[in-house]
Amino acid sequence: MQPETNLKRRTPIFQKAWFMWFWLIVFPPVGLLLMWRQGRFTKVKRIVATLIATAYFVFPIIAFMTTTLPLYNNQKEFLVAFNKEVKELKLPYSLENVSKEDETITSKLNDDVTLIENIDDNGAVHELIMVGQGEGTDIVLSMGLLIGMTNPDLSQKDVGQVLKDLRLFDESYKYQKNETKVEKNTIRYNLKYDQDAGMIFSVSKVN
Repeated sequence: MQPETNLKRRTPIFQKAWFMWFWLIVFPPVGLLLMWRQGRFTKVKRIVATLIATAYFVFPIIAFMTTTLPLYNNQKEFLVAFNKEVKELKLPYSLENVSKEDETITSKLNDDVTLIENIDDNGAVHELIMVGQGEGTDIVLSMGLLIGMTNPDLSQKDVGQVLKDLRLFDESYKYQKNETKVEKNTIRYNLKYDQDAGMIFSVSKVN
């Protein structure tokens, strides 16, 4: 008679509790699937755990998707991009009469063109606003400057196309009643006219 052997059946790794908890923390969808397949806890507890794990997994994604990324992470980064574009285009512009408030930095490119930077509490630049009056040449050059520095991969021809798409050269377009918007790569450009302020050109990131 052969001796009786007691063989203990090994539990597969995907049925072990620690494996389920590991995935609940690292990647909740997999952890939830394991929890329901293993049948651990009562149904009510599984439902509650599912709601908590779903919130833990989904909320950071929603927060990231609703967060607007800045154009520039700080003022230094903005100045580097500005000075580089001015040098490449050989423009006679510099930031003069700079004044800073809580959420804005205002400077002058010349007597007729004002540049406003909207910043957050950390100093990141989220929006650039150009306000222009007077001769159209400075307005066009300033707009081209801002487009080029916020979309450095665009050629001069591409920059010109953005200006055209904004209907800047369309004399029949009534800016007093309308405004135009163009999105290029991850940047949004908006152009409108105000009777008192003049041409208002804004640049921001697309959410």
